[in-house]
Amino acid sequence: MGKELKKKGKYNSTKNNRLLVRCGLFLFLILVISQPMPALNGAKIGLLLWFNTVLPTLLPFIILSNFIIRFQVTDYICKIFSPVFRRIFHISSIGCYPIIIGILSGYPMGAKTCADLIKEGLLDKEEGQYIMILVGNASYIFLTSFLSVSSLAIPDRKYQLLGLIYLSSIISATIYRIMSHRRSKKNDTTSSEMVLITECMEETPLSMTTVDHCILDGFTTITKVGGYIIMFSVLTQILTGILTSFGPSRFLLLGSLEITTGIYLVSSSAMELAKKIVLTITITSFGGFSSLAQVGSVIEHSGLSLKTYLHYKLINSVVAFLLSIVYVILFSIN
Repeated sequence: MGKELKKKGKYNSTKNNRLLVRCGLFLFLILVISQPMPALNGAKIGLLLWFNTVLPTLLPFIILSNFIIRFQVTDYICKIFSPVFRRIFHISSIGCYPIIIGILSGYPMGAKTCADLIKEGLLDKEEGQYIMILVGNASYIFLTSFLSVSSLAIPDRKYQLLGLIYLSSIISATIYRIMSHRRSKKNDTTSSEMVLITECMEETPLSMTTVDHCILDGFTTITKVGGYIIMFSVLTQILTGILTSFGPSRFLLLGSLEITTGIYLVSSSAMELAKKIVLTITITSFGGFSSLAQVGSVIEHSGLSLKTYLHYKLINSVVAFLLSIVYVILFSIN
């Protein structure tokens, strides 16, 4: 009886989710039809952003990461960083690799690397979820250059803002670890198991088929990312004109869709620097539904939960909001 009720509840939940998605897509279609020029401009902006920035930046990283994982080069990289990262984040040796990739490349590469390692049998699913939350941020270059220097024009504070974003991620990931009852003793056992797995795995033979697979997977991933960027860029451009009467709250609404647009709108507004810092840090820490969709597209069939990731990104944004308020008060930023 209990199992039947559980199945029925799950069925109703799935049915409601499908209905919600259908209604959202129908509303999106109405907006595109009723606002053709903003939709066209949004598509152009999204396409140029993908082609000029995301494609040349991410594609080489994706292909190279595929090679590194398939040919077990991760062992050598992890041996260099594991003594430090294992103590700081309480992870296995192989868990160091997605952290490095996540910091350098940003989303969705951190999540994709976790998913790839899980599929290859190199990383525990629970640890992969933890790391995915930990590295669910924009790239180091984006945070220091675009956010601090180009947008807010405060290059002298770029590492402070970077620290706020990374600290909020560490806190939210730690909350996840506590809530999932990840004890240090269990982590140590998992860590040793992962090392044994990597040591015992048979090396992938070097062949053109394997090389082709790595390259094609890279193009598939980057095409998915581009599609999501364009779609959310269209939606953001349409809503930008509709939400003009919403005041400063529209920045959070638009930033929750796509962070680049949200950051640009906040930084180009006439509000005080303190408010700009708080809003941009909050928007950046959440990452936007565009990045959420990108992450969802690269973790399929890996066992990683997008729903859990979303929950802790919301926690991450709340933590970042509070930390940034404390920051502007302590440093008397007006």
